[in-house]
Amino acid sequence: MPKKKWLYGILGLLVLALLVVVIYRGAPGLSFAVGQDNQVNQEEKNTGESDKEKEPEISPAEQAKLTGANELGYVPILVYHRIGEEEGRWTRTPENFRKDLEELYSKGYTLVSLTSYLKGNIDIPAGKSPAIITFDDSTPGHFRLLKEKDTEEDKYKVDPDCAAGILKEFGEKHEGFGHTATFYVNANPFSGEEGQEGLWKKKLKMLQDWGFEIGNHTYHHENMGDLTPEEVQSQIAKLQDHIQQALPAYKPETLAIVQDGVPEPYNLLVEGKYKETEYKHLGVVKWAWRDAYSPYHKDFDPYHIQRIQVFQDHGESSLVNWLNRIEHRRYVSDGNTKIVSIPESSQQFLSEEMAKEVVTYTMENAARTLEKEEQANNARGMHVTYSYASSQQRWKELISLVENTQLNAIQLDVKDESGYIGYDSSVHLAQEIGAAKDYMPVKEMLQDLRDRGIYSVARIVVSRDPVLAKKKPEYMVKNKGGAPIGGGVWVNPRKQDVVDYNLNLAQEAFEMGFNEVQFDYIRFPEGSDVHTAHYGTEDKRHRVEVITDFFKYAREKIGWEKRISAAIFGFMGYAQDDQGIGQRPERLGTYLDYMSPMVYPSHFGRGNYGYSNPNANPYGIVDKSLSDFEELLHPTGCKLRPWLQAFTMGSPQYGREEIQDQINAAQNHDINTWLLWNPGVNYDKSEITP
Repeated sequence: MPKKKWLYGILGLLVLALLVVVIYRGAPGLSFAVGQDNQVNQEEKNTGESDKEKEPEISPAEQAKLTGANELGYVPILVYHRIGEEEGRWTRTPENFRKDLEELYSKGYTLVSLTSYLKGNIDIPAGKSPAIITFDDSTPGHFRLLKEKDTEEDKYKVDPDCAAGILKEFGEKHEGFGHTATFYVNANPFSGEEGQEGLWKKKLKMLQDWGFEIGNHTYHHENMGDLTPEEVQSQIAKLQDHIQQALPAYKPETLAIVQDGVPEPYNLLVEGKYKETEYKHLGVVKWAWRDAYSPYHKDFDPYHIQRIQVFQDHGESSLVNWLNRIEHRRYVSDGNTKIVSIPESSQQFLSEEMAKEVVTYTMENAARTLEKEEQANNARGMHVTYSYASSQQRWKELISLVENTQLNAIQLDVKDESGYIGYDSSVHLAQEIGAAKDYMPVKEMLQDLRDRGIYSVARIVVSRDPVLAKKKPEYMVKNKGGAPIGGGVWVNPRKQDVVDYNLNLAQEAFEMGFNEVQFDYIRFPEGSDVHTAHYGTEDKRHRVEVITDFFKYAREKIGWEKRISAAIFGFMGYAQDDQGIGQRPERLGTYLDYMSPMVYPSHFGRGNYGYSNPNANPYGIVDKSLSDFEELLHPTGCKLRPWLQAFTMGSPQYGREEIQDQINAAQNHDINTWLLWNPGVNYDKSEITP
């Protein structure tokens, strides 16, 4: 081809290409992006799609409701002591610590730092819940470095079975979970083992580099309640100086109290000075025993933060038990750090100092709202029999008594010691044995209580059931010779049908509208019957296991969204064993919202708690008994709601002074919920008015 024609051909192709570009750029719905024109053409494309239907944006309130956000919920702050080879009261094995992290992860928790929590800056995805991990005493199992073998230099690696190593590894394998924690150290951080003493500075530097927090646990790990103000400041300041030998600019932002030893004045824990060293903390954590308030809650106090100890509690993880307990009231994030999203009914619990935007939404049919929790925690009631309540006039008088005294709750018999039920129950076994009696219009009565804001507790008597024992002799407790125990009024708590019968009644009580179910006589027969009763040979469980398993099964069947309580002998806090009846508070408390020990002074024996006549010392008996129960129940999270004596048995006669003494004893333990017992439902307004 001649050169000239070849050039004309190329020119023609260029012109043709230009025409194609013009056509494509002008065609509707098409874009041809070149260089800077890309943005322009993308805008044209978007404009072309503007006529299409777009998804409506969801509002913050709708988003909060969709995710179930509750940023006034409670936060688990966990405390560990030793991480070691053998599980114990103060030691968690590496294997169990890993299980703890897996438990948190599987239930939607994300680790956050303690300081982020204290500052109200919980930045986690929507629908997730915050959890905080702390370690006290800086033992080697918290952070151990292992020297590399076959190296001349001092090269170390992190022990994969120490807490820091486990946390880092787990966080790397579980995206979004994190690995942060606070290590509360003393004068010899992570020492106490051969080869670890000289590595503390290296360890503190590594922890800081990895994003862990270091807290103050005093220099010599002393109980500050026994120290002078100057000694308190010395212990805190010296530990801060010690940390700065490894991290010159580091000042711990939080302090963990040693053994709950509280100095006077308390503010010395918050800020102070010793010689040239000044310290100031954002928060102070106590030993235990409860989940922590949201930082937006009105009762949140950064200088009185309580924790949950994690250990193997009678073969079960205390962490699992606590997470079950708080499942329906835990903090749930909305995913937006600029907004605090809460159920509408919880607005009264917001801190007045809350500076963030608040979004509320309606949470329907929730049993564990802050409002309902508050009502239960402050329920002050009286026992009422269904026979007494069957009279409309008497029922009105009881309502009037509640509304004109400090009472705000009623405990009403559902099934009492007779074995009869005070309403027409639809539970099959109740119908079969003729236990259901149509004495009360329970649903209407409960609706009236709800309308008036009165808390309701259903009482269900379990093991003392003459009706069931008579109609179903195979459940009756007898001696080895086949003779009935106690006149044939007891049924065998080992029998699954007996358990299911009472739990079916409990479920029915909740369906009718009761706020809570309390089980009574949930035990084996007492007294001489303990030694003669025969319960069969198939079930080998110890009595304590039988009664504990009743409540464990109740939780599996009823769930944690419902409130369950139990009445037990007041003497069980004082006793060292189960007294043959199967009740041990520390075992039952794991599955209960409230325990109601019958701390009636008249039921204690001569010499108990040092009183020759316990009945004449109502304040002292209730005070000392509640102290014992508190010590037993603290690890479980179960709260106390004691039964108080409003009847006379022996000398002196009980009246206003004796009743008020018992109430004052409870209140001095920060217990503002209690129940009055009078078998004849004879309550005098003058005796229970503040």
